[in-house]
Amino acid sequence: MFDNLVTYHVHQSDPLPANNALAYQYILAENGLFIRAETHFFEAILPIASCIVRGLAPLRRHFRLKVPRIPTRLLDTILTDARRARRPDGGLNEVLYQFHHHGQTVQVKKPPQQTSIASVMAAGSDDAAVICDLHSHGNMRAFWSATDDTDEQGSQLYAVIGKLDMEPEIRLRVGVYAYWQPLPVTAVFTGCGRFQDLYLKEKQL
Repeated sequence: MFDNLVTYHVHQSDPLPANNALAYQYILAENGLFIRAETHFFEAILPIASCIVRGLAPLRRHFRLKVPRIPTRLLDTILTDARRARRPDGGLNEVLYQFHHHGQTVQVKKPPQQTSIASVMAAGSDDAAVICDLHSHGNMRAFWSATDDTDEQGSQLYAVIGKLDMEPEIRLRVGVYAYWQPLPVTAVFTGCGRFQDLYLKEKQL
């Protein structure tokens, strides 16, 4: 097996050494325990437990996109399509979309799926070009449900949209193997389009 699938680092001084983990690395720092991962698309350091460890160097959360940001127009395309996912009573079903990043170009695709008012089930994708999964909550608010947390276990970007017939809203997060960190939409997309970014809204409260 791979000895460096998961690695461990005690952060005694800056700068951090290069990430030598194939999957993820745990880092113990002065201010707690962090998890670190790097994919074709991004690098991220997420805090997972807060504590004080005397004698070590502090560490900060970090996210850096390694590819061009996703065009806003694709969010607008998704909003238009998700508003068409109507049941006979006029209500909206949930829908799943995937952003496929090919270096300089991005495509959004809707994989084969079964949808309902409160769930969407799609076949898993092993396409290495998928940078972000986005699903809709119809006219419910955009939030991370327990089901979302169970499903979104990879090292990837995830988004959820809601209130589609009212004032559409969106949330974005980066996931590193069942640990997550919220992000502003513009960290990954060129803009929010017709959506309100709940990350920014809640930062202002």
